[in-house]
Amino acid sequence: MDSFYERRKCCRCSVKQWIFSVLLVFVLVLGLAILISSAIFLHSPDDNQSSQCVGPLKQTRNQTKSAGNSSKFIHAKSPAVGDPCSDINSCPENSVCDSGQCSCNVTSYQEYNGECLKVSNLALGKAVFGSSNFYHWYVGEGWENAVDGLTNVREWKKLFHTAYELYPWLSIALGRLALVRSVTVYNRVDNYGRWLHDVEARVGNSSDWTKLSLCGTFVGPSDTGQVHVIECGELLSGTIVTVKIVQPNYIKDNPAARGGMNCLVLEEVTVEGVFL
Repeated sequence: MDSFYERRKCCRCSVKQWIFSVLLVFVLVLGLAILISSAIFLHSPDDNQSSQCVGPLKQTRNQTKSAGNSSKFIHAKSPAVGDPCSDINSCPENSVCDSGQCSCNVTSYQEYNGECLKVSNLALGKAVFGSSNFYHWYVGEGWENAVDGLTNVREWKKLFHTAYELYPWLSIALGRLALVRSVTVYNRVDNYGRWLHDVEARVGNSSDWTKLSLCGTFVGPSDTGQVHVIECGELLSGTIVTVKIVQPNYIKDNPAARGGMNCLVLEEVTVEGVFL
């Protein structure tokens, strides 16, 4: 009988030990899970939490970084011609800092919309039209000689040469809108340079002479081999540049000039300006 109670008592102890062991394992597992969750939470990136929990130094760094990121979306005004400057680095490309103000190098550049654009010969290789042709049997023959880039030419067939007429002219189609500031005419170098006189240059968008804007006039007379720069009083926009003898011939000792007849003979015509 005693052995029966002892065995029963022993079984009860074993059950209690088993329950205690299970509870202990459960508590350990639960504690480990809480520990892992806490570690993950503490290391997760949360800007709102971190800004509240970190010290003043970390907050300052975060604010600086935030300000730096927002500044990427603020576009500073680009320097322009006419702006004040301290040195050339504070001026736009192709400009100089002159007397505390950004300006273009007027010899090689032209100001337009706050930028300095490179001035070039706009007429080179462009289409040319004339009032007449000395080479009567070929319409348009030799007109391209006015824009081929060749000067100091002595062979007359390589010149632009109209027939004898009262007011001969030459027109250059630039092909696109441009700002023109001067037109340069190269007189022939072989002979008869005095025939070049009262040359007027106009700029515009029409083949009608009366609808073009006056650039300037060379009165003359010229001499053999001379080069004449006709400066426009102001920048003129257009796609057509025309030069024309606008007065009857003054020469009296040459039968070809009888009745005031002229003949426009040029080596080259250049148009200084910028394309828009």
